[in-house]
Amino acid sequence: MSYQCIIWDFNGTIADDVAVSIEAIDQVLAKRGLSPIKSTEAYRQVFGFPVREYYARLGFDFTKEPYEIPAREWVDAYTARIGKVSLVPGVKQVLAEMEKAGLRQVILSACEKNMLLQMLENLKIQSCFHKIFSSQNIYGTGKSAAAEQFLKEWKLPAASLLLVGDTDHDAETARSLGCDCLLYSGGHMAKDKLLTCGFPVIDQISEVLHIVFS
Repeated sequence: MSYQCIIWDFNGTIADDVAVSIEAIDQVLAKRGLSPIKSTEAYRQVFGFPVREYYARLGFDFTKEPYEIPAREWVDAYTARIGKVSLVPGVKQVLAEMEKAGLRQVILSACEKNMLLQMLENLKIQSCFHKIFSSQNIYGTGKSAAAEQFLKEWKLPAASLLLVGDTDHDAETARSLGCDCLLYSGGHMAKDKLLTCGFPVIDQISEVLHIVFS
């Protein structure tokens, strides 16, 4: 085993919140008379970072209103459903096995920090993580600032790091860190998109164990 630290994305990788995310955005779309997302797969095909561009693909017109208005509405709609967010199947066992093996685990997320902390408390997994690096705003611009903070605080060799995520932005982040990456196909982005990123793609989060301990 060569890894010392597992860097976890949160939404879609640890937290199974795709359905809640779709419900929230459909509420915001309906308020504007825009079409709802047709299916989970349709959502995974259109989702991406920065979130502003994803909204534009859904039909939001930012010449009529600033992006910040629907972004805040989405957060409110998501927060109202936050109790419905569960853990990705199998992830609790993976986190426990990593902890048992003495690996350090951190979260590197584009989610606003207070929202993320609330979900960690709800899911009762706070103790699994040594540190949380997250966004200070709700606008889904990405995790580059959080990644920079991680690099500043955690001076570990890139070869000792493994990032686990569910979007092409996680792949980009791993490249910026110079580390390995695993992409989970059950999260927020379609598998065919993940397969173009140049990193291994897994269909079950339990497969992380096979990679780390092989």
